Amino acid sequence: MPSSARRRPASQPIPEISRRRLVALGAIVEVAGPRGPRELAFEDLHRLPGETPHLEHVLAPGDVITSFRMPAAPWTRRSVYVKVRNRASYDFALASAAVALDTKDETIRMARIALGGVATKPWRAREAEAVLAGKQLTEDILEDAADAAFANARGNGGNDFKIDLGRRTLIRALNEAGELEI
Repeated sequence: MPSSARRRPASQPIPEISRRRLVALGAIVEVAGPRGPRELAFEDLHRLPGETPHLEHVLAPGDVITSFRMPAAPWTRRSVYVKVRNRASYDFALASAAVALDTKDETIRMARIALGGVATKPWRAREAEAVLAGKQLTEDILEDAADAAFANARGNGGNDFKIDLGRRTLIRALNEAGELEI
């Protein structure tokens, strides 16, 4: 194997950088396995640790991801991904945000937000999406959305800084998405 090649553990079938995007854009996962073919929303693929921290996804033995489908939805046209990391481009994100916006006349009709680096799985920020619906991207609305996204966030001492970093990353991603020329 060339020295530049990297193997991903089977427990992490999708590269970290892509998972947030797939959640925000509403991707559908098609799976084939012993129980037959099935579909699930990408955001439901990964588990929270709970009582089984060794299980990172819902795939059963023998299951194979056969494809990903992206919906032809209005929010897919105005989307960005912002990743904040320590060093090189391949480092894991300290915080990341994938944002997709459907806007009309500068008013947000629908927002989809997935956060990374703040939980054990890509985290859909539905509370922030609700704050943005029907609004324009003003500084106050951006702050309100970030507050909503992190309202229940709790650090554990060593990662307390990620709450503020995540808020700022989300605000930056929303600004960048709002500024896209479509």
